[in-house]
Amino acid sequence: MKVLIVDDNEELTDAVKDFLDSVDIECTVKNEGKEGLNEILTERGRYNLILLDMAMPQFSGYDVLDTLKTEGLLKSEKIVIFTASSITAKSIDDFLAAGAKEVLKKPVSLDDLSQLIEKYRS
Repeated sequence: MKVLIVDDNEELTDAVKDFLDSVDIECTVKNEGKEGLNEILTERGRYNLILLDMAMPQFSGYDVLDTLKTEGLLKSEKIVIFTASSITAKSIDDFLAAGAKEVLKKPVSLDDLSQLIEKYRS
């Protein structure tokens, strides 16, 4: 199982990575949207799950999704929107229609995270 986290909150990504490491799940963290996009493009299909924050400075999760959609890659990646920002129901519907798998709102419990990991383990 391989997970990619793209989120600018280093405190959060460190905590999630520590948890995933403790249960023997390989985890890569990118704390900038552009770096996350480059990782997704370079490692296409490598990750069982990608947790993508929407609210990042400079290059947001919206930018990542738009680029992947334009490249025709959004549906082939297992991207879960991972956000604390107030996201509208229409935005959620648009992301899901475009190919994002689901939305996980922060703060997230370890139980919810574990359930999500099990769902995408393959």
